[in-house]
Formats: sequence, structure tokens, C-alpha cells
Amino acid sequence: MDDVTCGKEPENVLGASENEPAGEKKDTDTKMDDEAHRKEPENVLDQFHPGPMASETLMEEPMCLIQNSTRGALQVNPQAVKILEGITQPVVVVAIVGLSRTGKSYLLNSLAGKRKGFSLGSTIQSHTQGIWMWCVPHPGKPDHILVLLDTEGLGGVEKGDPKHDTWIFTLAVLLSSTLVYNSQGTIDQDSMNKLHFVSELSEHIKVKADKGEEEDDSALDTEYISFFPNFIWTVRDFSLDLEIAGKEVTEDEYLERALMLKKGRSREVMEYNLPRQCIRDYFPTRKCFVFIRPASERDMKQLESLSDSALQSEFLEQSNRFCQYVLRESKVKMLKGGHHINGRSTSWA
Repeated sequence: MDDVTCGKEPENVLGASENEPAGEKKDTDTKMDDEAHRKEPENVLDQFHPGPMASETLMEEPMCLIQNSTRGALQVNPQAVKILEGITQPVVVVAIVGLSRTGKSYLLNSLAGKRKGFSLGSTIQSHTQGIWMWCVPHPGKPDHILVLLDTEGLGGVEKGDPKHDTWIFTLAVLLSSTLVYNSQGTIDQDSMNKLHFVSELSEHIKVKADKGEEEDDSALDTEYISFFPNFIWTVRDFSLDLEIAGKEVTEDEYLERALMLKKGRSREVMEYNLPRQCIRDYFPTRKCFVFIRPASERDMKQLESLSDSALQSEFLEQSNRFCQYVLRESKVKMLKGGHHINGRSTSWA
């Protein structure tokens, strides 16, 4: 069987799956308002129906999957592995990465249909260390499990090993079938520079050859697409107009324009193009969502306890669209060779 390794870290684990098509449309004019309401429900998960899930795999709250050891290395939490081994259904895995204090946990809680779950935190100190997971019934696909992975904030000042963030990012890529990169403000050169980890993936991932073949480091360039995740860039606290040269553009067009390459062979041009080229090559399926600030600065400190009525309606609509897309488009996790996996088929180094 084909395997993927990430240096000395755990081997590839999980994945994601397509949802069922949207419900049938109503064809009478008198019910158009009701149809519009169904398209943008107050809680996006109201339109999904959870499938059955073994009681031993039902997690009331998240737990640590990859933890930081006292020696500074990353290690697997055996209790989390036990939970995964109890999952016999196909798994859909969504991981989110990004800087600390950018609202990553809120999006994952929304996908789980919960206000509380992954710790949001309201101080400058990062709450999430390592990688935390939450296994819940998939809201739109019966007999599938949605595995949500919240990662330690990248770029923290308290970290001693400069490669620590690279390992976290690389593991998130290997474990997920949908990878969400969360940033703030705009997609600019600074946010692109903070995504330098993507250009280091080939240094830390090796594709094991089939039996009888020699291992080839360059194999990643031609075979990674089959098991790499879909890529979503979420931009938080976005306050600009989606316009370019006076013309309104979509969020996806905004992202693709930011990923355009410059012509030239100078060092500056090559440094500018490198992260963009890697994103284009490694993640051919890309999507972008922008979010306005959900509430006032004062209320942001108590986001977990705020009701939907206290949040800006535009933010709720944006969150609903994000959840709908992720739950619909994320696919069952698979390994190299197209092997769909469940929790029980997980293998560890």
C-alpha cells in the first residue's frame, strides 16, 4: 500500500467527501420567499441531517491529537488514536491553519453546528497548542464522520524551534482533505509571505514508492495532487470593496488575481512568485471567502456567548456560505492511489 511520510512525524491519517446535491427547488412564485430563507438559514446546519455514528466515537468536545512534548517535538496523543480507531465510517477531514487570534476556531465550531467547542480565547496568548480534533456526525452525509482539526497559531513569539510551524502546517496538509488558510485584512504581500510554509512542503514530504520501485523525492511534484487537500483562503475582518479597476469581482477572482505571477528572472521576482506558484501547483482546487468583522471590538472578547442577533447579519450570511461550501464540496479523505479511508485504517509511524 502507498504511504506518505512527513519526516519523523506521524504518517498520513485522515480525509474528506462530497455532499449530496442541494434540495429540490420550489416552482411557485408564492413560495419564493420561503425558498430564499432555506438558501440562507439562520443556522446553516439546520438544512443538514446527521447520519448515524457509533457512540464510542461521539466526541462531546475537542481533544488534542498532536501534542508538543517536553522535548519540543510533536507526538501523537494515544487517546485520540483510540477514538479514531473506533470510527469505521468514511471520514471527511477539514483542517484550518493561520496566525493566532484570527478566528480559526470560530469557523470550525460553526461547521460542527456549535457556538462552543474549540477554544476561541480572548487574550494575546494562543489557546491551541499542537493540533486538536473534533469528530462529529457529518451534517449532510449519512454514515460519514466529519473530523475537524484546529491547529496551533502560526508565527507565535513563544516558540523555540523555527521549524515547529512548518511541521504543523505540513501535518495539516497531510491529514486533511480540505485545508483552510485563515488570514486577516487583505490578501497582500505580507499575508503571502506568512504562507511561506507552502514552499517548503517538498522538503518535508516524501512519497513512498510502490513495492519494487525506488523512492523518488521528485515524485511529490507529479503525484501529490491525488491526495493533497482542496484549498480555501478565508480573509477575516475584510473591509474593502471587491472591485478591481472599477469593476466588481468575485472572491475567487480576488484570490486568483493575488496569485498571478510576475514576469522576469530577477531574485525579487522569483521570491515574489515562489509561494504563489506553489499554491497554484499544489492546490489546483481553490476557493476564497471574505468575512467582515462579526461584532464590535468589545463584543469580540465574548464571541462564544453572543447570540446570532448580536452578530452582524452580513457576517452570518458569509459564515453560512462558507459552511455550505465546505460541507458540500469536501470529499472523503484518500491516500495516494485513490484509497478512501476511515478512522480504523489510520496508520501511524
